[in-house]
Amino acid sequence: MNYPEFERYRELKDPQNHLVHFYEDEEGNHFYVEPGFYDGLLGFKEKRAERFEELMAAIDATIKKNHNVIFTADFENPWIEREGYIYREIFDLTDPLHIFVEDKSRGSDYGD
Repeated sequence: MNYPEFERYRELKDPQNHLVHFYEDEEGNHFYVEPGFYDGLLGFKEKRAERFEELMAAIDATIKKNHNVIFTADFENPWIEREGYIYREIFDLTDPLHIFVEDKSRGSDYGD
């Protein structure tokens, strides 16, 4: 599956993990984008399209500031672990920007 939102970066191959996209920016910083993070990113793209470029700018700033980043759905249970990398979840980026999506799902009423 291609991640068109990350086409501006050079995609690399990680021989230890073929399931997670691995990228390098123009400054030589490296980052991974796990599928769960990408799904969350697409959710924000769909529901908050007017702020999506701002979110992508925050991703880029995070890469440049930290140099080695794993964008994950759950930092406590990441798909991959790499020495010297920091973990960031989608809400680590969206919350400081005050970009929120209301979750209107609720449990079933059939439990009675």
